[in-house]
Amino acid sequence: MIIRTKIVATVGPACGSVERLRALARAGCDVFRINFSHGTAEQREEFLTNIRKVEEEIGEPLAVMGDLCGPKIRVGNIVGGGVLLGEGQELIIQRKVVEGNTRRISTTLGELIDSAREGQIILLDDGKLRLQVVRAEAPERIICQVIRGGVLGSGKGVNLPNTDLSLSAMTEKDRLDAAWIAGREFDYVALSFVRTAGDVLQLRELLDAAGTDARIVAKIEKPQAVKNIEEIIQAADAVMVARGDLGVEMDLPAVPVAQKNIARLCRREAVPCIVATQMLESMTNSPTPTRAEVSDVANAVLDHADAVMLSGETAVGKFPVPAVRMMNQIVQQIQSYCDDTTEPIRVSHSRCRTEAAMASAVREIMEIEPIAAVAVYTATGTTARLFSKSRLNCPILGLAPDVAVARRMALYYGVVARVAAAPEHTRDVLVIAEKLAVELGIARGGDKIVVVSGRPVGQPGSANTIVVHTVG
Repeated sequence: MIIRTKIVATVGPACGSVERLRALARAGCDVFRINFSHGTAEQREEFLTNIRKVEEEIGEPLAVMGDLCGPKIRVGNIVGGGVLLGEGQELIIQRKVVEGNTRRISTTLGELIDSAREGQIILLDDGKLRLQVVRAEAPERIICQVIRGGVLGSGKGVNLPNTDLSLSAMTEKDRLDAAWIAGREFDYVALSFVRTAGDVLQLRELLDAAGTDARIVAKIEKPQAVKNIEEIIQAADAVMVARGDLGVEMDLPAVPVAQKNIARLCRREAVPCIVATQMLESMTNSPTPTRAEVSDVANAVLDHADAVMLSGETAVGKFPVPAVRMMNQIVQQIQSYCDDTTEPIRVSHSRCRTEAAMASAVREIMEIEPIAAVAVYTATGTTARLFSKSRLNCPILGLAPDVAVARRMALYYGVVARVAAAPEHTRDVLVIAEKLAVELGIARGGDKIVVVSGRPVGQPGSANTIVVHTVG
């Protein structure tokens, strides 16, 4: 059975070897995420090399996503590695770097002193600790009261949900990392803490100048991004609902609503949507997930997410391969349910209207004829992406003349990507599509497949031909 929802797994010390990466791919991983917030350039180079070795071994395209850090604010060093802050006590956050204690701390962003205002909330360690600004004494310090106490450790995250910091989504480190990515075989670059479409365009300008065709994933983890979501979707190539920081920056009960709305808008605009963070969190240390986590993954599929993502579960967890295998089993069960209960989706608005119209035509064919698979020959992956968003209840064979395009399609829901030399005529596409469908076991003699291509074959934007073909 072809599993149509894609799985993104984060690479880390727990799974960076060729053996573990091979096992993850065979368990169902389609996209490997390399997080630039951790590790060294040497480690990341090794991860990428190992992924490409596995790709060559298994003979299937694998996408690699580089995830930039973004302007994440963190607490500075704390004496002894951590201190206990009591509810009601005063805590000073100062611009000058200091070894933190129970009375004063500093952060990696001195400029937050300039932006904080009396009454604003500051969250530490993913919201576990909560401060309120009592008095701002810019440019040197702010005096806060601890509203919710606890142990504060070195390097813990700082969030200012009600403060609009005038920071670029790209730090100097991000620019260096993006340049490093541009010189290697990465397929996607994830941009953290996006607030506006301008942030995405800034990264696109950098990647274009570096000569890479890597696509941009906009990570939605700030309230400003939720507010500007439609323009961000228009600017990005894919969107990630990054529920970690998003759940800190906005009220937790609002996060599921934001997830559903973002997935709906991505579906309308034919932009891939990834749902991420704590999906099988308990499997970091346990061989089985909680029932709630299983329901969370299932709900993301029901929201029409194109992909679901594992973070610490695979990067540092004790059970990386079982986590991917479990996620694959969950999405398989929901796929069977959706095939029985969900109507194919019409992409109502698209930046590529001809391809969207052809996707609608194929959907109409499938309502009358039993179709085993839809094969798309595509020069850029665009046609396959639009068919993917129609949520057809059969596999989409994405045939591309270039390995970079095939890897890109590894993120697209329902698309089985393969490299195929550019044929000279539409009938050659039929031969290639039939052979692949039979090899994959999704069609046999007498079954019908739909083949979509263009004339001239392989030219971007030329999709104009639909053929209903009987296998054999």
